[in-house]
Amino acid sequence: MADNSLDNLAMGSSTGGDPLNLNSFTSGGSSSSGGFNLGSAGALGVGALGLGAILRQGEGALPGQFGQLQGEVPWLQGQARTVSGQGQGLVTQGQEALGMAQRGELTPAQQAQLSKYGTGLTNQARQQYYNMGRNPDNDTSFISQTANIDTQINAMAQAEIQSTIQLGLGEISGGSSLIGQGLGFENAANQVLLQAGQAQLQQDKNYSDSLTNVFGSIAKMAGSLFAL
Repeated sequence: MADNSLDNLAMGSSTGGDPLNLNSFTSGGSSSSGGFNLGSAGALGVGALGLGAILRQGEGALPGQFGQLQGEVPWLQGQARTVSGQGQGLVTQGQEALGMAQRGELTPAQQAQLSKYGTGLTNQARQQYYNMGRNPDNDTSFISQTANIDTQINAMAQAEIQSTIQLGLGEISGGSSLIGQGLGFENAANQVLLQAGQAQLQQDKNYSDSLTNVFGSIAKMAGSLFAL
């Protein structure tokens, strides 16, 4: 038995309804009878397909250059810690050296060297007295001789203190330079992360704008469609 549903749609129902106006299905624009706009429907489908493509594609990864630069960040941060640590160590040593010089102290090595030198001068003077047949322990002139030796040792100690000051200043200067280099490594790492973050934010914005544009187009076309 033949299906009369298409006939009913074309000719009207048995209750006397108006037949469906097939001419109203146009490929663009609305007919005078207010029919369905196939052009808008097609455009709506294209918009949906565009949305699907954007969603399938996703935001995507950042350009390769950012990945390469970000790969260097751990090394840069490690160098910053290493160099800054070395620099801080030198600054600390320099400050300790200046503190010793300010108190008039000698390093153990300096003290040992001057002590050895003073002992050698004293022994040499005593031997000279013995060679002259005089006992240095009972000779008052030997006291002035030892005073001269002490003066020489004190002058040498002051020279050593000055060298300690120069050493301390040099260590502080070198340490400060290393700390500056460490900050340079740290700033370079931060700059890479900042640029990558800005690029990611821009990519997020672009992706969001694409979705917004597609949704806006679909809504506009849907509004035109349902207004017909």
